[in-house]
Amino acid sequence: MNKKPPTGEDDFASLMSGVKRLESDRVNLLQQRLPKKIKSQPESPVAETDFSELEFIQQVNISDTYFDHGIQRKLQRRIRQGMMPVNDNLDLHGYTQKSALAELVKFFGHAKLAQCKTVIIVHGKGNRSSNSAVLKPLVHHWLSQQSFVLAWCPAQPMHGGSGASYVYLR
Repeated sequence: MNKKPPTGEDDFASLMSGVKRLESDRVNLLQQRLPKKIKSQPESPVAETDFSELEFIQQVNISDTYFDHGIQRKLQRRIRQGMMPVNDNLDLHGYTQKSALAELVKFFGHAKLAQCKTVIIVHGKGNRSSNSAVLKPLVHHWLSQQSFVLAWCPAQPMHGGSGASYVYLR
């Protein structure tokens, strides 16, 4: 029984017995990417508005200023100081709550299509309202629900002061 000791090549060959040989050793990275998810419905540029919340919104305290965590401090300062070029504005003076929300939806639909970055919303200070501002908290609440709104803050006096808001869009 003259058995020779197994070599490393024999062990490797026995381990690779069921493996197929590749025709090409190149990797096609484009082919390996996962396909993008296809949305069943086209995304509306603006979230639908629920008018049943109008009374509740008056009781909710929403900040006058919001900046998405991804916005750098230098850009935040430029927005606050009114140094960003304003692409469009909307004046909501004299609107009821429902008509103001409808105008916001329409305005931001056009702003997204026009690829506006900074807009001004004039909502008023609420000086003529019986209790407190009506449209200001409504506008800020609505803005807080929009994914394309990255920031808002009170405007400079030349643009309406606390009766208006700069809105920075994605």
